[in-house]
Amino acid sequence: MKEDLTSDSQLDARIREALAYTFPVHDVAQARWQFTQKRTDTHGAPPNALFHYRKLLDHRARAVTTPNNDTLYSIAWLDLSGGPLLLSLPDMRDRYYSFAFLDIFTNNVACIGRRTTGTAAASFLLAGPGWQGEAPAGAHVLRLPCNDIWALGRVLVDGEADLAAVHALQDAMRLQPLAGGHAQQARLLQAVPDERDPERYLDLVNEVLGRNPIPVNERALVQGMADLGVRPGTIGAWRELDVAVRAAWTGQHAANLAALARTPPGTTLRNREGGSWTSGADHLGNFGDDYAYRAFVSLVGLGALERQEAIYATAMIDADGEMLNGLNGYRLHIPADLPIDAFWSLSMYELEPDGRRFFVDNPLHRYTLGDRTPGITRAADGSMDIWIQHAAPASDRKANWLPAPVGRFSLTLRFYQPRRALLDRSFVMPDVERLGQPA
Repeated sequence: MKEDLTSDSQLDARIREALAYTFPVHDVAQARWQFTQKRTDTHGAPPNALFHYRKLLDHRARAVTTPNNDTLYSIAWLDLSGGPLLLSLPDMRDRYYSFAFLDIFTNNVACIGRRTTGTAAASFLLAGPGWQGEAPAGAHVLRLPCNDIWALGRVLVDGEADLAAVHALQDAMRLQPLAGGHAQQARLLQAVPDERDPERYLDLVNEVLGRNPIPVNERALVQGMADLGVRPGTIGAWRELDVAVRAAWTGQHAANLAALARTPPGTTLRNREGGSWTSGADHLGNFGDDYAYRAFVSLVGLGALERQEAIYATAMIDADGEMLNGLNGYRLHIPADLPIDAFWSLSMYELEPDGRRFFVDNPLHRYTLGDRTPGITRAADGSMDIWIQHAAPASDRKANWLPAPVGRFSLTLRFYQPRRALLDRSFVMPDVERLGQPA
């Protein structure tokens, strides 16, 4: 039975639930729109075309929250409504790479790469819902549940000197219709994104939901939101809403958006009681019906991989439970032989008011330290200490300095191709230790 719209508390609660369910839909569509319809001569591409980042991202990258500085991205925004596409990849020669395919809700519905399919040259047929046909000989078929898919590729770069080799691999990638087919006329979005305006927000959400099948087990849920303005395929639903519903959306929208940045209970787990580090729940990247967590991750880490592919550990407090602040000095001890089969890195982010996180401008142009950082110093046993602060440390520590902003910041440790000790959380990372004074 539908709840009484005359109850302000019930209506506000239902709108918060509708926002949590739909926020990733809007967030991904907004990224699609920026990339395909607001593209420039140097950034972006039409739908169904690959775009390759040629440089590692830095503090100027603001398109997607919490970017990495370890891999070059190769991105395509797919529209499979007109038929499948063939993605052909060269021999990656055991180099780490992955292509994650995300649906409109940010679930990782498929992932190919070094861990899952190996690094030999291969072709993959990307087929949308309902496609029936014959795949080319030797092609692996990926049956994807949406027409709108975000193909998010990552290729490891081993320093600036390695860029040319990665560019050559990118240049050898192909995304095209099946042989004998015609270039597809991909659909463009009609609604203009604006998450701050409830009317525009709902227009974009409804357009995207109308372009893609709703999961069977969620159809009743979506139908139950119709009186709140969630109506797949209907642009302009706002004008048909009850006055009280429009007033509730408008009056609480800014506060409801801000609330999405608060970590939902039980979804991030500390690596020990009272410790610095948290990492995502086991269902990170495939969220099921945990819509609050899905919205939170969309806001703070859009495009996150499944834990089996990469584990993201985040620190916002030190070993004493105090918020990290660049005016202090910190030491992080990295043990030798971390339980990974690919690589690790530590990235520094400044915090935006809305909860998004971006790299910090600094005189070293250093945004990440990791196992491939040139000149980094290690102890005799292979472990290392990383010095974290805003002011430059003593000269003998500068090689291992990760510059921080003035004020609050967060750290993200990435473990690619984690082993069992990370997956089952038995491995415990050392905490971020606050020093008596900057190093």
